[in-house]
Amino acid sequence: MAARSALPLLLLALTGACESTTDMAPAGFSRAIVSSAEPVRAWKIVAEGRELGAVVQFDGSGGEGRYYSVRNPWQQELGTIDAQGRAWRFVPHEREARWVATGTLAVGARAILAEAAPVGAAAPAELVEVPLEALVVERGER
Repeated sequence: MAARSALPLLLLALTGACESTTDMAPAGFSRAIVSSAEPVRAWKIVAEGRELGAVVQFDGSGGEGRYYSVRNPWQQELGTIDAQGRAWRFVPHEREARWVATGTLAVGARAILAEAAPVGAAAPAELVEVPLEALVVERGER
């Protein structure tokens, strides 16, 4: 009688340990093209003697795909500027970025940063080139 009651418990224990997994990929994944871009230049954005953020230029592999990353002083990316001078600001909780300006690098960076911190938004911005290493923010530094 003890063997009969132990058998269902044994089967339950053995099947409870089974695990199954399923790998799924998004539609069109097999046609995806992986590309990379490396940072090549950087500028700090200064207005009225105050550092507002930074711009980092990225060049894609093979000379294609140049774009600029616009960041706040803590190196959080707020938007991008494409090779045609169109500035796009990232919008929280939205899939697509919003176009904010077209023009020079300074105009685009200022437009992206003005949306983040409108204080002094009318002041013209100046780009001051710095080495890429200057943009690394140490923990607790700011």
